[in-house]
Amino acid sequence: MASRRQSILALVAGLGGTVVLTALATSSVGAPAIASPGGCDATARIETQWGSGATGGQIAAVTVTNTSPATTTKWTVAWALASGQRVVSGWNATVTTSGGTATAVNAPYNGVLAPGASATFGMQLSGTWPAPAMSCDNGASPPPSSTSPGGPDVTVDESSSQGAVTLVVGQTLGVSLGAEYLPPTAGGTALTQLSASGGYPTGQPLTALYRATAPGTTDVTTRSDYACLHATPPCAVPIRLWTVHVTVVAATGRTVTVSTADNQSTVRLRVGDTLVVSLADNYVPAKLSVAGILVQRDTTGGYPTGQPLVARFVAAAPGTVGVSTVTDAACNHEPTPCPSPQIRWSITVTVTA
Repeated sequence: MASRRQSILALVAGLGGTVVLTALATSSVGAPAIASPGGCDATARIETQWGSGATGGQIAAVTVTNTSPATTTKWTVAWALASGQRVVSGWNATVTTSGGTATAVNAPYNGVLAPGASATFGMQLSGTWPAPAMSCDNGASPPPSSTSPGGPDVTVDESSSQGAVTLVVGQTLGVSLGAEYLPPTAGGTALTQLSASGGYPTGQPLTALYRATAPGTTDVTTRSDYACLHATPPCAVPIRLWTVHVTVVAATGRTVTVSTADNQSTVRLRVGDTLVVSLADNYVPAKLSVAGILVQRDTTGGYPTGQPLVARFVAAAPGTVGVSTVTDAACNHEPTPCPSPQIRWSITVTVTA
């Protein structure tokens, strides 16, 4: 954020504008969250502004907090734009506008929030206006019928029958089967069904979505069915049974922290352990080479926020996954990029049961 802010201030000064820096602690520039049943709060604060009225501009930071009692996997923030106001750019979220309403959706790396946890995103706005009041929804109340834009964290199909899946509390499990299967069932409290559609007798492919809500084990089961089995006399079509064994774990294991000194190293974790990636503020949020082995819990800082990058992952299933990131600088995005070399950082994580 510091580099981005300096670039903006330099541009404004070059145009002869007046720059006004507003302190983060000034309560008058913050706006309270709109009370909503969405399971989260979003509060905006103006960090920096310059000029005046519609000819000025400002940088806003938004904090999203999970107020529900369960870990959630996504969030959406909405607010009304002032007359003539535009969203110039955004970071750590996908920000879109339609008419006079702006909407921000979590990035792939900061959608998962434990109860009470927070994520932040920022944006540049045209004009100088009070911080907007925002509404927030993370699907926690009522229970969501879908998962994040990337789909379920783990998906099982007919070939998965008699297999085993390990989830971390908060993850989602998608079931995809043929139209001949009945809607699946799961006992106990480890999984909560979010949605189900299709299957016998609709003639449509069966899809179901579950969220891991408590540590424990359960079986997700179903069977095939056909109309002729209910005729007189019934047909001789064999019934196929389908079961997946699910284990849900909590993030209660040991915590392992890695930094720049661990570049190119191998880290060994057990299911339930937490991995903390702690890097300088010029690194962009880390990415995973494959999904399902590590679950990203939260990310703060990193380029372009000007704050140190801290990302937390929970080991969810046995396997090997790469965690990688790269440095960035504001001048790399100017019309004539600066000769700023990018420094890559990566580790290999091996998770055992």
